[in-house]
Amino acid sequence: MKGKIALEEHFSTEEFLADIKPYFVREGKWEEGKATICDISGKRLEEMDANGIEYNILSLSSPTIQGMCSTPDAIVAARNINDYLAEQIAPLPRRFGGFAALPTQDPEASILELQRCVKDLGFKGALVNGFCNIDDPENAIYLDDPRYHPFWEEVEKLGVPIYLHPRMSVPSVRKKEYAGHDWMVSAAWGFHVETGTHCLRLMASGLFDKFPGLQIVIGHMGELLPFQIWRICNRVDSHKRDCKAEKSFTHYLENNFHITTSGNCSTPALLCTMLETGTDRIMFSTDYPYETMSQAANWFDNLPVSNNDKRKMGRTNAQKLFHLEFLDD
Repeated sequence: MKGKIALEEHFSTEEFLADIKPYFVREGKWEEGKATICDISGKRLEEMDANGIEYNILSLSSPTIQGMCSTPDAIVAARNINDYLAEQIAPLPRRFGGFAALPTQDPEASILELQRCVKDLGFKGALVNGFCNIDDPENAIYLDDPRYHPFWEEVEKLGVPIYLHPRMSVPSVRKKEYAGHDWMVSAAWGFHVETGTHCLRLMASGLFDKFPGLQIVIGHMGELLPFQIWRICNRVDSHKRDCKAEKSFTHYLENNFHITTSGNCSTPALLCTMLETGTDRIMFSTDYPYETMSQAANWFDNLPVSNNDKRKMGRTNAQKLFHLEFLDD
């Protein structure tokens, strides 16, 4: 399928390479990985052309801004990286868009930076790498905290999606839960548990009852949620306890969340997700450069689904959500 749009596509700069180096070092591919993730329009564009991908929305790799313990430093770094990305993608507006990096350590600063990125830089929304740290790596602040209500109000007003991306849990949790099993810490398991938990916190807090227009994008075929949503709803319905949600969690998954296929080329997993959410809320992505565009594209192009569903998931759903109709001009 030609004309695919991909949404979870990462880049980095020299400033943030320390955050991502462990992922590539473990694979023995540091020099290659460094060159690939810092590239914007060289090899990346060649890979897009070779795999029928027309448009990428780029985002700063995890955890970066959210992992900075100094709030003033996070504010400066977010502005600088957004300016850098805007400059890099400006020559190719029909091939690349941007997600804003936000200093969520400071909700008011995040509002101002999101406004600037959307209104002045033309970004398509923001990507937030999970909880943020304030002052201490063990201090995890999640986006269901009431201090973020003004931020979410502005997100709803701007009408742009927020992509909620994984990061590793805090060091003390990793030390206990994954002791002797470092392979579980990130993409193989821990990322998805962490992000799925964050999503459930947002749902349970009543956030989407207060701001029903909010649209959240999550990757990796839904961060485990489509496969567990029935049981979650069943247990919450019978043992609500301190859950503040006014509607069912299925309702929020179907009305406030969009799911990408990033890094999860499983046809059974996709079919499960289609049955839970319908095809209008599923979008193609690759998770480049942590996964290859060729694997994601070859899998997607050969899916045993209708051409109509394939086109929706590969292109038109993203066009509608991110207002990319100009690609058909």
